[in-house]
Amino acid sequence: MNQEIFNLSILERVKKSGIIAVLELERVENAIPVTDALLAGGVSAIELTLRTPAAVDSIKEIATKRPEMTIGVGTIIFPEQVREVVDAGAHFGVAPGYNPDVLDEAVRLGFSFSPGVATPSELEWALNKGCKILKYFPAETLGGVDYLKSMNNPYAYLNLSYIPLGGINLKNLPRYAAVKEIIAIGGTWISKRALINEQSWSEITSKALEATKVWNDIRGTL
Repeated sequence: MNQEIFNLSILERVKKSGIIAVLELERVENAIPVTDALLAGGVSAIELTLRTPAAVDSIKEIATKRPEMTIGVGTIIFPEQVREVVDAGAHFGVAPGYNPDVLDEAVRLGFSFSPGVATPSELEWALNKGCKILKYFPAETLGGVDYLKSMNNPYAYLNLSYIPLGGINLKNLPRYAAVKEIIAIGGTWISKRALINEQSWSEITSKALEATKVWNDIRGTL
Protein backbone atom coordinates (compact mmCIF):
# COMPACT_ATOMS: atom_id res chain seq x y z
CA MET A 1 0.00 0.00 0.00
CA ASN A 2 1.31 3.43 -0.90
CA GLN A 3 1.93 6.21 1.59
CA GLU A 4 -1.18 8.07 2.74
CA ILE A 5 -1.83 11.05 0.46
CA PHE A 6 -3.78 13.16 2.97
CA ASN A 7 -1.53 15.79 4.54
CA LEU A 8 -1.33 15.26 8.31
CA SER A 9 -1.64 18.93 9.26
CA ILE A 10 -4.73 19.31 7.09
CA LEU A 11 -6.11 16.11 8.57
CA GLU A 12 -5.72 17.50 12.08
CA ARG A 13 -7.59 20.63 11.08
CA VAL A 14 -10.45 18.53 9.71
CA LYS A 15 -10.56 16.44 12.88
CA LYS A 16 -10.57 19.55 15.04
CA SER A 17 -13.67 20.84 13.27
CA GLY A 18 -15.44 17.47 13.22
CA ILE A 19 -18.29 19.02 11.28
CA ILE A 20 -17.73 19.84 7.60
CA ALA A 21 -20.38 22.19 6.27
CA VAL A 22 -21.28 21.49 2.64
CA LEU A 23 -21.69 24.69 0.63
CA GLU A 24 -23.25 25.30 -2.75
CA LEU A 25 -22.56 28.94 -3.54
CA GLU A 26 -24.34 30.71 -6.37
CA ARG A 27 -22.83 34.14 -5.65
CA VAL A 28 -19.25 34.93 -4.70
CA GLU A 29 -20.41 37.80 -2.46
CA ASN A 30 -21.93 35.23 -0.08
CA ALA A 31 -18.65 33.37 0.40
CA ILE A 32 -17.25 35.44 3.26
CA PRO A 33 -20.53 35.98 5.15
CA VAL A 34 -21.34 32.27 5.20
CA THR A 35 -17.76 31.47 6.21
CA ASP A 36 -18.01 33.93 9.10
CA ALA A 37 -21.37 32.46 10.12
CA LEU A 38 -19.90 28.96 10.23
CA LEU A 39 -16.77 30.01 12.11
CA ALA A 40 -18.97 31.77 14.68
CA GLY A 41 -20.72 28.43 15.19
CA GLY A 42 -17.52 26.48 15.68
CA VAL A 43 -17.36 24.92 12.21
CA SER A 44 -13.91 25.50 10.75
CA ALA A 45 -14.05 23.15 7.75
CA ILE A 46 -16.17 23.25 4.61
CA GLU A 47 -16.81 21.22 1.50
CA LEU A 48 -17.45 23.77 -1.23
CA THR A 49 -18.97 21.90 -4.15
CA LEU A 50 -18.02 22.49 -7.77
CA ARG A 51 -21.63 22.62 -8.92
CA THR A 52 -21.96 26.32 -9.65
CA PRO A 53 -20.07 28.87 -11.79
CA ALA A 54 -19.22 30.81 -8.62
CA ALA A 55 -17.43 27.89 -6.93
CA VAL A 56 -13.80 28.49 -7.92
CA ASP A 57 -13.90 32.24 -7.33
CA SER A 58 -15.52 31.56 -3.94
CA ILE A 59 -12.64 29.25 -3.03
CA LYS A 60 -10.18 32.02 -3.89
CA GLU A 61 -12.14 34.55 -1.84
CA ILE A 62 -12.22 32.37 1.28
CA ALA A 63 -8.60 31.26 0.92
CA THR A 64 -7.43 34.87 0.68
CA LYS A 65 -9.62 36.47 3.33
CA ARG A 66 -10.33 33.67 5.85
CA PRO A 67 -7.21 31.48 6.14
CA GLU A 68 -8.53 30.01 9.38
CA MET A 69 -11.20 28.13 7.41
CA THR A 70 -10.09 24.71 6.16
CA ILE A 71 -11.29 24.59 2.57
CA GLY A 72 -12.36 21.25 1.20
CA VAL A 73 -13.73 21.07 -2.31
CA GLY A 74 -16.36 18.55 -3.33
CA THR A 75 -17.68 17.05 -6.53
CA ILE A 76 -14.20 16.81 -8.07
CA ILE A 77 -14.94 14.41 -10.91
CA PHE A 78 -12.50 15.46 -13.65
CA PRO A 79 -8.67 15.51 -13.41
CA GLU A 80 -8.41 19.10 -14.66
CA GLN A 81 -10.53 20.24 -11.70
CA VAL A 82 -7.80 19.12 -9.31
CA ARG A 83 -5.30 21.64 -10.65
CA GLU A 84 -8.01 24.32 -10.75
CA VAL A 85 -8.89 23.99 -7.05
CA VAL A 86 -5.25 23.66 -5.99
CA ASP A 87 -4.47 26.93 -7.76
CA ALA A 88 -7.52 28.52 -6.12
CA GLY A 89 -6.21 27.73 -2.63
CA ALA A 90 -8.11 24.59 -1.56
CA HIS A 91 -6.66 22.50 1.27
CA PHE A 92 -8.21 19.15 0.36
CA GLY A 93 -10.63 17.55 -2.05
CA VAL A 94 -13.34 14.90 -1.97
CA ALA A 95 -15.42 13.18 -4.60
CA PRO A 96 -18.72 11.28 -4.60
CA GLY A 97 -17.04 8.29 -6.25
CA TYR A 98 -13.73 6.64 -7.03
CA ASN A 99 -12.07 7.92 -10.22
CA PRO A 100 -8.48 6.70 -10.69
CA ASP A 101 -7.63 9.54 -13.07
CA VAL A 102 -8.70 12.17 -10.55
CA LEU A 103 -6.83 10.39 -7.77
CA ASP A 104 -3.67 10.10 -9.86
CA GLU A 105 -3.74 13.83 -10.52
CA ALA A 106 -4.20 14.56 -6.81
CA VAL A 107 -1.21 12.35 -6.01
CA ARG A 108 0.87 14.01 -8.72
CA LEU A 109 0.14 17.46 -7.30
CA GLY A 110 0.54 16.42 -3.66
CA PHE A 111 -3.09 17.39 -2.99
CA SER A 112 -4.88 15.84 -0.01
CA PHE A 113 -7.77 13.84 -1.40
CA SER A 114 -10.51 11.54 -0.14
CA PRO A 115 -12.35 9.53 -2.81
CA GLY A 116 -15.90 8.33 -2.35
CA VAL A 117 -16.36 4.65 -1.54
CA ALA A 118 -19.56 2.66 -1.32
CA THR A 119 -18.26 -0.92 -1.63
CA PRO A 120 -15.29 -3.00 -0.42
CA SER A 121 -13.97 -3.10 -4.00
CA GLU A 122 -13.83 0.70 -4.21
CA LEU A 123 -12.25 0.80 -0.78
CA GLU A 124 -9.48 -1.55 -1.93
CA TRP A 125 -8.88 0.41 -5.12
CA ALA A 126 -8.49 3.56 -3.03
CA LEU A 127 -6.14 1.78 -0.61
CA ASN A 128 -3.90 0.77 -3.48
CA LYS A 129 -3.58 4.45 -4.42
CA GLY A 130 -2.52 5.41 -0.90
CA CYS A 131 -5.86 6.52 0.55
CA LYS A 132 -6.66 5.77 4.18
CA ILE A 133 -9.02 8.72 4.60
CA LEU A 134 -12.18 7.80 2.70
CA LYS A 135 -15.43 9.55 1.96
CA TYR A 136 -18.38 7.27 2.72
CA PHE A 137 -21.16 8.27 0.33
CA PRO A 138 -24.17 8.25 0.18
CA ALA A 139 -24.07 7.32 3.85
CA GLU A 140 -27.68 6.94 4.91
CA THR A 141 -28.88 5.46 1.62
CA LEU A 142 -26.18 2.77 1.82
CA GLY A 143 -27.20 1.73 5.31
CA GLY A 144 -25.71 4.34 7.59
CA VAL A 145 -23.42 3.43 10.46
CA ASP A 146 -24.30 -0.28 10.40
CA TYR A 147 -23.19 -0.74 6.79
CA LEU A 148 -20.02 1.26 7.35
CA LYS A 149 -19.06 -0.86 10.35
CA SER A 150 -19.66 -4.07 8.38
CA MET A 151 -17.67 -2.85 5.38
CA ASN A 152 -14.79 -1.68 7.56
CA ASN A 153 -14.52 -4.86 9.66
CA PRO A 154 -12.15 -6.79 7.33
CA TYR A 155 -9.92 -3.72 7.11
CA ALA A 156 -10.02 -2.62 10.76
CA TYR A 157 -6.38 -3.59 11.30
CA LEU A 158 -5.39 -0.93 8.72
CA ASN A 159 -6.81 1.90 10.86
CA LEU A 160 -8.82 3.49 8.07
CA SER A 161 -10.77 6.70 8.68
CA TYR A 162 -14.01 7.87 7.13
CA ILE A 163 -15.85 11.09 6.34
CA PRO A 164 -19.51 10.16 5.83
CA LEU A 165 -21.85 12.38 3.85
CA GLY A 166 -25.36 11.95 2.52
CA GLY A 167 -28.51 12.07 4.62
CA ILE A 168 -26.78 13.05 7.85
CA ASN A 169 -28.67 15.49 10.05
CA LEU A 170 -28.88 16.63 13.65
CA LYS A 171 -31.09 13.65 14.58
CA ASN A 172 -28.77 10.90 13.36
CA LEU A 173 -25.50 12.78 13.99
CA PRO A 174 -24.99 11.12 17.42
CA ARG A 175 -24.73 7.67 15.81
CA TYR A 176 -21.97 8.84 13.50
CA ALA A 177 -20.14 10.79 16.20
CA ALA A 178 -19.96 7.63 18.33
CA VAL A 179 -17.91 5.71 15.73
CA LYS A 180 -14.19 6.23 16.35
CA GLU A 181 -13.26 5.48 12.73
CA ILE A 182 -15.31 8.49 11.63
CA ILE A 183 -13.09 11.57 11.87
CA ALA A 184 -15.65 14.11 10.63
CA ILE A 185 -19.04 14.23 8.94
CA GLY A 186 -20.25 16.28 6.02
CA GLY A 187 -23.54 18.05 6.56
CA THR A 188 -25.73 19.88 4.06
CA TRP A 189 -28.42 20.85 6.57
CA ILE A 190 -26.27 23.43 8.34
CA SER A 191 -25.88 25.81 5.41
CA LYS A 192 -28.42 24.84 2.78
CA ARG A 193 -28.44 26.74 -0.49
CA ALA A 194 -31.73 28.44 0.43
CA LEU A 195 -30.32 29.70 3.74
CA ILE A 196 -27.27 31.11 1.95
CA ASN A 197 -29.34 32.77 -0.78
CA GLU A 198 -31.63 34.28 1.87
CA GLN A 199 -28.52 35.43 3.76
CA SER A 200 -29.79 33.79 6.95
CA TRP A 201 -26.42 34.03 8.64
CA SER A 202 -27.67 33.84 12.21
CA GLU A 203 -29.63 30.67 11.46
CA ILE A 204 -26.55 29.08 9.90
CA THR A 205 -24.53 29.97 13.01
CA SER A 206 -27.25 28.47 15.20
CA LYS A 207 -27.26 25.21 13.23
CA ALA A 208 -23.47 25.08 13.34
CA LEU A 209 -23.48 25.55 17.11
CA GLU A 210 -26.03 22.75 17.53
CA ALA A 211 -24.02 20.36 15.39
CA THR A 212 -20.66 21.11 17.00
CA LYS A 213 -22.12 20.68 20.49
CA VAL A 214 -23.52 17.24 19.67
CA TRP A 215 -20.27 16.20 18.01
CA ASN A 216 -17.98 17.47 20.76
CA ASP A 217 -20.10 16.11 23.59
CA ILE A 218 -20.01 12.60 22.15
CA ARG A 219 -16.40 12.65 20.96
CA GLY A 220 -15.34 13.69 24.43
CA THR A 221 -16.59 10.35 25.75
CA LEU A 222 -14.71 8.12 23.28
